[in-house]
Amino acid sequence: MEINLLDLNYKDKIEIDEILDYSDEYIKNTDILDLKGVRVNGKIFKNYEGDNEVELKVLGEMMLTDAITLESVPYKFTIEIEEILENSLKTLDLIEFLWHYIVLEIPIRYTTSDTDVLKDKYKDIYNEEEVHEKNNPFKDFFEE
Repeated sequence: MEINLLDLNYKDKIEIDEILDYSDEYIKNTDILDLKGVRVNGKIFKNYEGDNEVELKVLGEMMLTDAITLESVPYKFTIEIEEILENSLKTLDLIEFLWHYIVLEIPIRYTTSDTDVLKDKYKDIYNEEEVHEKNNPFKDFFEE
C-alpha cells in the first residue's frame, strides 16, 4: 500500500487504518509460516520542526513452528512505532516499511508446550518469568 506523503502539504495528517497481508515473497527466507491480517492504526503528520513523523500501532499474528513439537502455532505481536521520515520521501510503501519492524519481532525459539512438563524431562528449560526474575544475572544491577 503506497501512501502519498505530498498530501501533508495541504493536510494536517494522514490517518492510517488498514489490514495488510504479506505474500510468500516476504516470508520465504524467514521462520514465519504465514502472516496475514496485520492491523495498522496511526497517523503520519508534520511535527513542530516540519519533519514528517509517523506514529503507528501494529497488531498481528504470525504462524511459527513450535520449537518442541514442530507444529504450526500462532504467535501474537504488538509493535508501536514512532519514527521521523526523510523529508525527501514522496511516498511510503507501508508494507515494506512495516516489514522491517515485523522481522525484529520473530522470536528465536517459541513454544506453546507446558514448561512444567518439559522441566521434568530437560533441566535447562525456563519459562519467561523465571528468566526475568530468577535466572537473570543483571537483575540486581538495576535495583537501587
